[in-house]
Amino acid sequence: MTAVAARGANFAQIERDHVRARVYAPFDWHPFDQFSPYTPLRVPLSEARVAFVTTAGVHLGRQPPFDVDSDAGDPSWRAIPVETPLPDLVLSHGGYDTRRASEDKNVVLPLDHLRAFREAGRIGALTPSVYSFMGYAADTERLLLDEAPAVATRLLEDRADLVLLAPT
Repeated sequence: MTAVAARGANFAQIERDHVRARVYAPFDWHPFDQFSPYTPLRVPLSEARVAFVTTAGVHLGRQPPFDVDSDAGDPSWRAIPVETPLPDLVLSHGGYDTRRASEDKNVVLPLDHLRAFREAGRIGALTPSVYSFMGYAADTERLLLDEAPAVATRLLEDRADLVLLAPT
């Protein structure tokens, strides 16, 4: 196991324990390691154009931070160029400890891993941008009517064959 993978495994356990202790005691993550039979991949994975959407509150330093103080949450999103170096990313989220995730941002937005898969030929390509929401939007109307459809439109324009979602 690489040092980055070891930190990621440790981070996952720390976050799981945090949520169980402070928010929802029976919380557990459920891995989904098979593609959905309802939306089959239409090309081989090695040829697929892959998109990534996170709810970790990731943004570039020049983009506005997510509103972590609003009781209604923040349904907005940010587009991040896929070639962005990890040090250029900032995390704004009120629902998890962004300081720990900032130690290895691949934990919430695995750009290094996605680019390595592309270079190794495990996936065909990456979409030009990845997309980030904050993940807390108690007032969901704007999210459902405006923001999520806007990202869906961008994913179609990006010609994504596969969209990976990493909720926080």
